[in-house]
Amino acid sequence: MTAESQMRTHMNKLLILLLLTSLNLTLNAQEIEEFFTPEHPFTHLFDTTIHETKISWRFETIHNNYIIQEFEEEGTIFRVKYRDFQLRVITPNSNQVFNKMYFQDSIGFDPEMFTMKLLGLEGYDEQTNELQFFLTITKPETDWTYPIYLYVNMDGVSRFELPTFEDDY
Repeated sequence: MTAESQMRTHMNKLLILLLLTSLNLTLNAQEIEEFFTPEHPFTHLFDTTIHETKISWRFETIHNNYIIQEFEEEGTIFRVKYRDFQLRVITPNSNQVFNKMYFQDSIGFDPEMFTMKLLGLEGYDEQTNELQFFLTITKPETDWTYPIYLYVNMDGVSRFELPTFEDDY
């Protein structure tokens, strides 16, 4: 056998080995299905007038910011991307943005596992001149939730409280 024919035989064996490896990887590859929650980015704009002062707030998804959870079922990997959110409060004297990181130091949650939800504007306190929003920091698909009352003064000063609830057990 000549050196050239040995080289061809060796190259053919390598080619067959590469094809078999590639075929094996293709057969063992898992299908990945990806979902977004909510399905599409959004912005909800609200406004009102309090004592002839226009107030607005936006609850919106943060572009390309997700909480990702994966699970496998019957050989398929399901990847769920929960969109992250922010709340923008606009008063005549301020334009503030609140996202989950605003609360992270006080609560101590893992930002890679929790997202923020706005449940709504609860009201306006005339004595303190504050809008009161109700938010949650939530781990998707669990009952791990931190309720938050966010207070935004018409001058742009903000604070929040973590309400406590007693168990009925």
